[in-house]
Amino acid sequence: MTTDARPGPKGGKLPPGVYWRHRKLWISYYTTGPDGRRTQHREATKATSPREAAALRATRITDHARGERTVETGKVTVGDAMRAVLDEYERKGRRSLRTARGYAKGIEATLGTGTLAVNVADKINAAQLAWQRAGLRNGTINRRCNLLRRGLRLLVHTRRLAFVPYIERLPEHSTPGRYITTKDADAIRTHLPAAVVPVFSLALLLGIRKGQLTRTLRRFVDVERGVVTYPPAECKHQGAHVVPLDPDAFVLVEAAMADARTWCPYLFHGPHCAPGRKPSKAYGCVGEFKDAWATALKAAQLPAGRKGGGYVFHHTRNTAATDLRAAGVSESDCMAVGGWQTRNVFDRYNVGDTEALRARLAAARGRRGTVVPLRRREGTSA
Repeated sequence: MTTDARPGPKGGKLPPGVYWRHRKLWISYYTTGPDGRRTQHREATKATSPREAAALRATRITDHARGERTVETGKVTVGDAMRAVLDEYERKGRRSLRTARGYAKGIEATLGTGTLAVNVADKINAAQLAWQRAGLRNGTINRRCNLLRRGLRLLVHTRRLAFVPYIERLPEHSTPGRYITTKDADAIRTHLPAAVVPVFSLALLLGIRKGQLTRTLRRFVDVERGVVTYPPAECKHQGAHVVPLDPDAFVLVEAAMADARTWCPYLFHGPHCAPGRKPSKAYGCVGEFKDAWATALKAAQLPAGRKGGGYVFHHTRNTAATDLRAAGVSESDCMAVGGWQTRNVFDRYNVGDTEALRARLAAARGRRGTVVPLRRREGTSA
């Protein structure tokens, strides 16, 4: 190590642990690890005076003593955090990996892959504001920040980062999901491709997620018992999902089973189903039909997409939750059919039985009309 011999302020000696190197003030100090071993740390500073460098050295020693800093702190980046969390998603086989990759891409585009992980707290507020100005909702911003927070936490677990920087959660005012009326459902069904119609109809009845439903294999179906049993690998929450089939749903599943093709293991088939064709990993033989969905809505003169206040296929879950609850099915049974894990999540999907509420209001109005007010007797006070 080459150092420049320079005097301290007013010709005195430099403070302990402070020295010149290549015309910059450096600091040096020792820390004791959990195993009792002493480690020397050297760090270049931006200090303009030996006194300022000495103050920084004292701060570093205090940070180490509190466990807020390690030898690697300041070297890991946002890109490292994103790689850590995406690797975890892929290793555990999470179905949300594709969504996570989209969130990670947005984070890296705004913060930069080279941004130091310990500096995230200083830049996240500006990043959130930039996302809001770009039209992103607070819910989407919070999902991005959750992914970033998870990546930073993984760095802490591997001892590459001392602590998780603070990232604020924004208040969410998400609009409730839309209910697909019978009239609108019939109009959409008319313009959908024939291969998508049974998928849409079954989703309206059971509320199963689009990916899980389109990936249904024939071996999942037990015709004799009238149930479809999804293994944990096919479910979002990594747990088995047993779906009982009511008569209407059973008719759709039975018709799909009758259309079995020897070369294809899936229950539902797309228009391009043929021997040797590779199915979609996310949507099975049916494949992605986002464009067909938008075209059908346009042909039915209905709005499409959340941003425009229109329908998305995921609204079939809102419709099924509302219809099942309105039919008198208990909340726990509704959750079992649609695969909701918590009461709080199910409540967000159930938009409420407005017809039953309207009937109760009408009954209340009629009852109020029959009430005869008591008249006061003359000479009495209230």
